[in-house]
Amino acid sequence: MTAFIRWLSRDDVAQTDLPFVTALDIVEATLRDHGNGAFENPPKIGVHPRHDAFIHAMAGWLPKQRQVGVKWVAGYSSNHKVGLPNITGLLLLNDPETGLPVCVMDAAYLTAVRTAAASAITSKYLSPQHVNRIAVIGAGLQGLCHVKMLSLIYPAAEFQIVDINENAVVRLAEQTHSTATIVHVKEAEAAIRTADVVVTATSRLEDVAFQFGWVKEGSLVLPVHVRGWSQDITTSTDVLLTDDVEQFRNYIIATGSPYRDISRVLGSVSDVIAGRVAGRVRNADRIAVFNLGLATHDIAIGSAILNIAEHHGLGTILSY
Repeated sequence: MTAFIRWLSRDDVAQTDLPFVTALDIVEATLRDHGNGAFENPPKIGVHPRHDAFIHAMAGWLPKQRQVGVKWVAGYSSNHKVGLPNITGLLLLNDPETGLPVCVMDAAYLTAVRTAAASAITSKYLSPQHVNRIAVIGAGLQGLCHVKMLSLIYPAAEFQIVDINENAVVRLAEQTHSTATIVHVKEAEAAIRTADVVVTATSRLEDVAFQFGWVKEGSLVLPVHVRGWSQDITTSTDVLLTDDVEQFRNYIIATGSPYRDISRVLGSVSDVIAGRVAGRVRNADRIAVFNLGLATHDIAIGSAILNIAEHHGLGTILSY
């Protein structure tokens, strides 16, 4: 028997040009499935070949959509020093009826898109009533995708961008000038103190770079990576949430918790969407949400990319 699989390179994935509005809809629908229990998303497992690196396996199954697969993703925070991307990976999609692989695609761009979409949908349900200013710390691919996604939710908001590389901020501004108001701010503290929504989209940080005391009353904080915030982000928040409680606790234990107390995690974003957790009770609440990343988001976004690729004949068909 000969089976066939579609390979989608990074360029192929980019050519599918999945609309960000579509990505938002997919992630919100997948979170609803998460809240209703219509999913399998075992906690991610990983290895750590270097102290500043990880390689994770993330499997997911969406029974309603009949979508299943696994992502193998690496994060090497020092790769930029040798001209390589910090985040690399592959997504494998399977036929749920036979288990045969049907597609392997580059997962770097997909990861950035689904992460930013998850942040945007989280902000839709948990941000303060008025969002006038958004701080994005980090102007790389994650920062760019966050600006693009969040500008769809808050088109009138001002984005204060912080990055040690001024050229990165200039590039981000050039790529978003038609959809977002961009202001370059040199210090993270200054941007965080005035922001209604704070996104820390840097690469993995080993040391504390952000003080929760800088966060003003009513703000929503969305760390893309767990580390980098002061200890009191888990104890001084009015509401503390994650995207999957079991995965968050397992991850903290497995990797060595940078925070001593995670007992105040109330639940997941999907619990808020499903109405099981109140989320924002007062407009003055300071809320922090650790979205570690759901494999089901990768599977759902990847399946949408595959559908577009098949329609336009993108990629390379391989036999095995």
